Amino acid sequence: MRYRPLFLITAFFSLVATGFSQPNTDTIPARTSMRPERRIAECRQQIQQAFVAADRAEVQFWMDSLQRLESSEFITLYWDERWLLYLWLENYTPLFNEVPYHGDIEAAEAYRIRPPKDSLFDVIDQQLFEERYALFDRLNRAWLSAEERAFGALLITYLLRLNITEEEQKAYDSQLDAFLRTYPNSRFKKFILARMYNAPKPADWGIGLDLQFASGDWTDALSRSLNQPIGIEISGFFSKKRWIGGIRIGLGGMRLRRTVVHRGFSWIEGDPYTFLQGELEAGYMFYQKGRLQLGPVVAGGRSSIAPPTDEEGNYPEYYPEVFRFSGWHYAAAVQADVAFNRTKSIGKTSYHGLRLRAGHRWLNLDAGNPAMRGSQFFISIGYVIFGRHTLNHPSSNQDSLGF
Repeated sequence: MRYRPLFLITAFFSLVATGFSQPNTDTIPARTSMRPERRIAECRQQIQQAFVAADRAEVQFWMDSLQRLESSEFITLYWDERWLLYLWLENYTPLFNEVPYHGDIEAAEAYRIRPPKDSLFDVIDQQLFEERYALFDRLNRAWLSAEERAFGALLITYLLRLNITEEEQKAYDSQLDAFLRTYPNSRFKKFILARMYNAPKPADWGIGLDLQFASGDWTDALSRSLNQPIGIEISGFFSKKRWIGGIRIGLGGMRLRRTVVHRGFSWIEGDPYTFLQGELEAGYMFYQKGRLQLGPVVAGGRSSIAPPTDEEGNYPEYYPEVFRFSGWHYAAAVQADVAFNRTKSIGKTSYHGLRLRAGHRWLNLDAGNPAMRGSQFFISIGYVIFGRHTLNHPSSNQDSLGF
């Protein structure tokens, strides 16, 4: 017992010495935080392990953790991984809330850093493919609307890529058509049209080009001054639903039927002339059935009649300067397209074929010269090609989709 006071004294001084010898915490470097990429990778690994173990609570916990790590810089879960996990967890509300905004989500992820490569999607995809009947069964028993159950079944088929053969893909597209007929204003419509069809779904707009041979007949004094013109026309046009609009340029000509006198100069009978016109046009195709569409077109633009440019000295030098008659005009025509490719409705597909036009241009070319007063009846025929935009989004990008 005589050693006990000595022990206590020794312990006391040891504690004091230890206290005084503690380093200044201000000089110790702060503990570095784990890099976001590593934290994301570890969370994804934890999800995979919990998923394989069928631990739903643990999967949800790590999904929530990844959600907190999501930022404007990093992606933590690909959208298809997340949606498959929602289905497995029977967490349908966030799934159906995300679907209408899929395009915005994908656009926001385009320039963000992707998760480290791992096998998470492959594991989820393979296991849920094997459990697909259970997924459908749980969906059918869930407290959902008829629309949500119908769409959910279509979505499971899409995400797990259950349609392999051509017949299955056609049947699936028919199911999508039936869904949209039943629910034409569905909040899921945009995603269905953009992503879920196997065959490209046509949009209601597209662009086209035509090249035509044109001829016509002048009226009034022009018919006595000019021979019937022959030329070509080219147009580029835009079409939405039944409406069309575009720009058309035409070039043609022939020879003078009689001498035209203007400002004291003569343009000699038999000399050539050039007819140039450019116009903006718009029309409405009121008839669209099978391979044929038909409708009226109106246009407005500028046109001119002039001698050809002469670089060889075959014609008087004053021709180009004196005999140039130009002015604004407007036009009306009937236009018909006949598609070469087989189609149930030319108004719902891309096509190429024959274009015919017949109409009238009200010209203003006289510039005070009675010999150049008149209008033009015209007819043209040629080739047209029209490409309709499709609503389907390019799929099968493994980096962006996680496939």
